[in-house]
Amino acid sequence: MNGNICPQCGNAVMSYKRFFREAEPYKISACDNCGTSLRRSRKVYLFLFLMILPLCMIVLAVLFSMANARTSFWIIFPIIILMLAAWAVLTNYLAWRFIGWVLVAKNN
Repeated sequence: MNGNICPQCGNAVMSYKRFFREAEPYKISACDNCGTSLRRSRKVYLFLFLMILPLCMIVLAVLFSMANARTSFWIIFPIIILMLAAWAVLTNYLAWRFIGWVLVAKNN
């Protein structure tokens, strides 16, 4: 299942570079090929929630194990920040690959 397919023209909606910079769950974007107005499927909110759960478990496990090992705060803090940044990029990439687009209804 490819989430980057335009429901109107069947081509790629946008490159990952553009998606990383512009796409938000609440924002309307135009397809690169046909210019159709699209928004993210509502499934993106469920996906984001489900990605937070393993993140919390992983970060807490690392935090507790490093605290039990009496690791300095100045070592723990950058490691946690790097883990959060890596998880954010992973979540963003998976959303680009698997969460689809829907046509925006036009108000007449």
